[in-house]
Amino acid sequence: MLDQIFKIEISASAVAWYGAILATFSVVIAFLNYLRDKTKVKVKLSQGFLSYGDHLGDDVQIFIEAINIGRRPVTLNGAGLALKNGRQVIIIRPEAVNFPYELQEGKSIQVWVDKNYVFQEVTKEKTKVTYAWYRDATGKTYKTRFRIKND
Repeated sequence: MLDQIFKIEISASAVAWYGAILATFSVVIAFLNYLRDKTKVKVKLSQGFLSYGDHLGDDVQIFIEAINIGRRPVTLNGAGLALKNGRQVIIIRPEAVNFPYELQEGKSIQVWVDKNYVFQEVTKEKTKVTYAWYRDATGKTYKTRFRIKND
């Protein structure tokens, strides 16, 4: 009589369902880890003046900032501005950064270019600046969500 009380039967279909649910759960967890560990760089665009000690520079500058909001370092190979006609303004000699530059997690860098110079060239091309960008070593381009205007 005691043997019948403690007897547990598990069907093959219950084991199969348990395995299927466990496998699906592990795939979801692996995918979430993949998304969490992807490189993520936020690009910000602003304008202003450079300061030299106790005075400001004369020319308005366009500042392009890259912020690593991901969990892995990112090697950045360049920065620039994209034009509406498909051409690029590439910042080849930024004063603050030597490319390639390894941007650690939680850190940021900033490059700048003279706004008047950029918009003189843009006016010659009869086009507009559409966005600012940074490009990493894998070829992925990180872009701003808005453009800067020539006011």
